[in-house]
Amino acid sequence: MSKKIAVIDGNSLMHRAYHAVQTPMTAQDGTPTNAVFGFLSMFCKFIEIAAPDAVVCAFDAGKPVHRIEALQQYKAQRPPMDNELRVQFPVIEELLAAMAVPVVKVPGWEGDDILGTIAARDEALGFETLLVTGDKDAYQLASDLTRIVTTKKGITDITVNGPAEVVERYGVTPEQFIDFLGLMGDSSDNIPGVPGIGPKTATKLLQAYGSMEGIYEHIDELKGKQRENLENNRDMAFLSREIATIVRDLDFPVDLESAAFPAFDAADVEEAFGKYQLASPLARVLSLINVEPASREVDLTLADEVRGDAGAAEVTRACAAGETIGVAFVDPEQVSLFNEGATAAFVTDQATVIAEGDEALDLFAAIVRDGIFCALDVKADLHRVYPADTAEPARLSDAEVLASRGFDLGVAGYVLNSSTSSYTYDSLMETIAGATLPTAESDAERAALRATAARLLRSLMEEALRKDGTWDAYADIDLPLVGVLACMERVGAAIDVPLLEELGAKAQAEVDELTAQIHELAGEPFNLSSPKQLAHILFEVLQLPAKKKNQRGYSTDAKVLTELSAIHPLPALILRYREFSKIKTTYIDALPRMRALDGRVHTQFNETVTTTGRLSSSDPNLQNIPVRTDFGRQIRSCFVPLREGELFLSADYSQIELRLLAHLSADEHLVAAFNSGADLHTSTAARVFGVAPEEVTSQLRSRAKAVNFGIVYGQQAYGLSQTLEIPMAEAKEMIDRYFEVYPGVRSYLDNTVAEAKERGFATTMFGRKRHIPELRSSNGQQRGFGERTAMNHPMQGTAADIIKMAMNEVQRRLLAEGFRAQLMIQVHDELDFSVPIDEVERLSAMVREVMENVAQLRVPLLVDVSWGPTWAEAH
Repeated sequence: MSKKIAVIDGNSLMHRAYHAVQTPMTAQDGTPTNAVFGFLSMFCKFIEIAAPDAVVCAFDAGKPVHRIEALQQYKAQRPPMDNELRVQFPVIEELLAAMAVPVVKVPGWEGDDILGTIAARDEALGFETLLVTGDKDAYQLASDLTRIVTTKKGITDITVNGPAEVVERYGVTPEQFIDFLGLMGDSSDNIPGVPGIGPKTATKLLQAYGSMEGIYEHIDELKGKQRENLENNRDMAFLSREIATIVRDLDFPVDLESAAFPAFDAADVEEAFGKYQLASPLARVLSLINVEPASREVDLTLADEVRGDAGAAEVTRACAAGETIGVAFVDPEQVSLFNEGATAAFVTDQATVIAEGDEALDLFAAIVRDGIFCALDVKADLHRVYPADTAEPARLSDAEVLASRGFDLGVAGYVLNSSTSSYTYDSLMETIAGATLPTAESDAERAALRATAARLLRSLMEEALRKDGTWDAYADIDLPLVGVLACMERVGAAIDVPLLEELGAKAQAEVDELTAQIHELAGEPFNLSSPKQLAHILFEVLQLPAKKKNQRGYSTDAKVLTELSAIHPLPALILRYREFSKIKTTYIDALPRMRALDGRVHTQFNETVTTTGRLSSSDPNLQNIPVRTDFGRQIRSCFVPLREGELFLSADYSQIELRLLAHLSADEHLVAAFNSGADLHTSTAARVFGVAPEEVTSQLRSRAKAVNFGIVYGQQAYGLSQTLEIPMAEAKEMIDRYFEVYPGVRSYLDNTVAEAKERGFATTMFGRKRHIPELRSSNGQQRGFGERTAMNHPMQGTAADIIKMAMNEVQRRLLAEGFRAQLMIQVHDELDFSVPIDEVERLSAMVREVMENVAQLRVPLLVDVSWGPTWAEAH
């Protein structure tokens, strides 16, 4: 019986897919799925092209013991697998099982050896074998019955290689291929081979002498360095060949005669793929058995299109009727003088209204003012009619923006799963609706499809949020914040350009001086921004001890340089050079160029970027200005109030995460410490070190402070020892003592981690979830990261919720109470305002009242409020 069996090297394909599919993709529980998606894309493409009668998938299982025993350095240089890839292997194995594809793993052996063994068994049965792998070692297995399938580019461009193709590509036969590998070695696997013998030389020698044995039998015919290298490395050549030889007689069960593909049950596949929201791969897999996915019915039928006056009338009718209007804008690919602007679609219960340019903007402003709508990115659409630049006219007032009733699909997707970094129509349709958007022929059709999808997704996402228990976090915290952030982005921040220029001159002089000092210490000039050149200077020229290695060579990161600073002055100068260079490039040089027409810089506040619930800031990032260094503080001194006669006011939560730890853990001693009004770090030092509060020295208080904050972030003894530069045993003793004096904290953290492991996520006080797939990792280091994340999220995530709630209420009261002061910037636990001098006391009281009472805890929320002529002086 003739039969064609495909054997897939699972590790090879998963690695290729992981690096080929860079688009962030995650399942509902936060598990990344980009490699799984890529694997399935290649799998389906291969099945469609090759149509095998059966499929088997092989995976590595542990370290390749017999190869490491023979050659200790085998694959030793490879960096650890990225955890985002590691956690996807159980997923693909689960999906392969659903597709009834046998998975073979043999402890201590590699996938190549499984491929070789199955190929040998197939040949004995007279079966044809297709080995699907990206590893060139497999070419040694090519024969009349066995061919190698490899990917040329990406994940779907494949080639099929038999003996003739091996000869054509390498100039050697499959039988000679292990000799070829033994001679030239394989740097990717750390197989040494013979020095000086590359692929061309190896091919030439094997063509002349047939095999490695033949080469050594005729060694006298060779000359010079080549002969010397071969003679001096004879044992290594044969050992390298042995290491590269694929084993073909492993013992494992697999019934090749009865194996068949496709032979799966559609319901099993739908259930497994649905768990990870893989709608398009599901459709492709089911098409192999001519079955349509039985997914949720999705109706994207476009309503009748209307334009002009009829369109405006329809928008007015829908607003009055309280219908939710789907909104989508499509910008022209190429902007020119002849473009009328973006094309917009406004989908109601009865029609699809299409408009362009100013007409579209006027209609949208009317919808924001009078109607209910849904859109992918509400803030971005609001800025079309309420620009993030006060020099541009706005079609809406601040009050109308804050009162807008828009459902933000991207923010809803973020609340459902904050581990996804991109929320698009395509990704939301796939994960939420189990469908894909049809291809559009024009901008108008594309806008109509998106606006129609927005209405569909709006109802599905509300249902999902309510079912998930996260509706309140979305509806009460994140959604109202959209309008607040739009207002803040329009307000912007003012900068003192002449002062920045003065700082720039100082920074350049410092950079030049540091460069000269560094070159003098190095003994030669080099590019200070090149890690490779710096590593050469540090570890080869100066011969300093190398600390750690990464994929690009020896690391020169800040931690390494800090350690080396103890034994040589150059690393400390490099750190200072980096600080000045980064601040100069990122802020001093860039900020003046980033001013809008109104002369202000308008950062973008992002709600859907961090996994914690915190906001981020970009273009420029105002949350990342260093404040612990004198030069960083000078940058803040360049941020000034918006107008003459105003001051910069800052309101900052005091120790909010530690206060939340006290509240959530309900530890009686920690709660009492905060409620007493005493200094927490002094109280902790007194309890941990067994001294009276008045006997606590500054050093003991600093250590207690490090422990307090370390506990919040799940820091272990090693991390604390590094922070305080003390022995690990001493750090462990301090942590143990901390938990003795605050036993409620230990119980709370243990229970939090246990609960997160059971549920797969941690939650804040207000129901915001963070899915933590690392908790399921078999890698102890990654699992430890997951546990620390589970400990920290209730504090950090709740702190993020609280500051957002405060922002919503502060902005509402600014408007309701007629303040001229404006909210400009948020930096994690801090709100910053430009305030007229005569409003300072009133604003200070209002902001303090809101921030301290936005949530009720077992301990007081305290806010530090201060003001001054610049951001730096407001602290």
